[in-house]
Amino acid sequence: MDEEAIDLKPIFHKSFNESILSLSSKISNLTSVRSSQQQTAISDVLSKISELTLELKDASNYLPAYDQKVYSEQLKAITEELNVARKSVAPRSKFSFKNRRTGSSAASASSDTTPAISTPREPAPIPSSSSTSTSTSTSSNLQTISLTSLTSTHTTPPPPTPQSTILSLSSLTSCIITPPPPSSSSNYFTTTSINTIKSSILILPKITGPAHLTSLKNSVLVISCHQFRLHDSNDLDVYLRCRSRPIIERCKGIRVSFLPEVLKTVLDGGDNKEEDEVEEDKWNQIDDFNWLKEGRPSPNWRVLEEEEKIGREMWERVLEDNSGVGDVGISGLLP
Repeated sequence: MDEEAIDLKPIFHKSFNESILSLSSKISNLTSVRSSQQQTAISDVLSKISELTLELKDASNYLPAYDQKVYSEQLKAITEELNVARKSVAPRSKFSFKNRRTGSSAASASSDTTPAISTPREPAPIPSSSSTSTSTSTSSNLQTISLTSLTSTHTTPPPPTPQSTILSLSSLTSCIITPPPPSSSSNYFTTTSINTIKSSILILPKITGPAHLTSLKNSVLVISCHQFRLHDSNDLDVYLRCRSRPIIERCKGIRVSFLPEVLKTVLDGGDNKEEDEVEEDKWNQIDDFNWLKEGRPSPNWRVLEEEEKIGREMWERVLEDNSGVGDVGISGLLP
């Protein structure tokens, strides 16, 4: 059966360059932002750079090597631009006069007191587009919370903070991942990257930006995000809330449903805006990049039937801190 193809390169080029121009503008305007809000503005730019890095990685399967190098260089340039801007808005060191002293005793005394001139610490370098993280990374003042290489584990990632807004999950087998308890904090993960998941149940905390997912097999995923991009996956049930059209590529056996009511409060952390989001939710408006025939549904995904969905009682058991699914076992909930 012949499949039509679409050239994604110009689409990526337009989107990527618009994002770079927007970032450059935000960086240029950092000096006009109130000092109390500068760190938040910097974190927003760092988060967007991380998003673009993941998007470039996702696009590597159809972008020529030369184009990838050009985009990578643009990311490095915008990163350096941000580093320079951060230095310019960093608090100035305080200057005070001190008495001249000679000898080692003077040097020793001065080391035990506040230095007359304190040199500010330079910001840590931001990871380049080629950097990876397998654990919580403190570089660039924007941390990645990672769960990796786990088997038969029921665990919860730490909650996000203003400095840790990226969630990474990789190499999980027969695991149950549940979100941290709701809190009064307004912090959310802005990006998630998920890779190589087998026979697991993932109930993720709310993601305000993109979700990049690769190689999920025979699993259940619950996610609320702004952008959803799924690659190289099969036999996956997705309970989804998404404000843009979800994208799948090289996938088979994907079944989707809207976000279960019992999980909305858990994912949103008390930020209940479902009334505003109902008409924006595009959970079932999926674009399959391997099936672009107009008027004919993709054979690679479908909507879950009511009798195929996990029920409220079982969701509540999965969320518990013990074995979660009791004598049913995790396999009883998988596709």
